Amino acid sequence: LTVVRTLMDAPSAAQVLAAQPGVEYAKPNYCYYHDAVSNDTYYTNGSLWGMYGDATTPANVYGSQAGEAWAAGHTGSASVFVGEIDEGIMFTHPELAGQVWTNPYDLVDGIDNDGNGYIDDIHGWDFDGNNNTIYDGSIDDHGTHVAGIAGAAIGNGVGGTGVCPGCQLLNVKISDNAGGITIERIVS
Repeated sequence: LTVVRTLMDAPSAAQVLAAQPGVEYAKPNYCYYHDAVSNDTYYTNGSLWGMYGDATTPANVYGSQAGEAWAAGHTGSASVFVGEIDEGIMFTHPELAGQVWTNPYDLVDGIDNDGNGYIDDIHGWDFDGNNNTIYDGSIDDHGTHVAGIAGAAIGNGVGGTGVCPGCQLLNVKISDNAGGITIERIVS
C-alpha cells in the first residue's frame, strides 16, 4: 500500500490512480474525527432542549440526539441538501450565511441562464410572490427559524445550532406570515 498526497480532490485522485498500469485499486484515505461539540450560546445554556439526547449534558431522552451525532463527528456535509418549503430564509443571517444554497448556474443578470424558467433564482424561488426574492423581512421569520433548526452553523460561539449544521439549505418560498399558496400550484 502507498499513501499518495496530492492537491487534487480525493475522489478524482483515486480515479486517476486507479487507471494507471500496475495499480490494483485506489481509494481515498479519509480522516474521521470524533470531536464536534457545540459551543453555541443557546446550546450550552440548555435552551436547545430538542438537540440533546440521553448521553448529553443536559440529558433529554426525548431530544433529537443531535448532540450525540455531533460528538461522533456527524455534522453534515455541503453535499447534503435540505429543502425547505415554507416562508423565505434570511440568507444573510449570521447563523445561516454560507449555509443557504447558491445556484451556480444562474448569474444575477436578468437572464434565465440555467434555463429552468426562473430568472436569477440565486438562493431559491418565491412562488408566492413569483420572484427571486426569498427573504422579504420579518414576514419570513418562521422560514428563517426553521432553517436554523435544520442547518444553523455550529461552533461559532453565538446563538444556536442546527441538527445538520454542515448542510446546504435550499428554499422554496410558498408563503409569508399572512399565508401563501399550496404546493400543488407549483407543480401544476
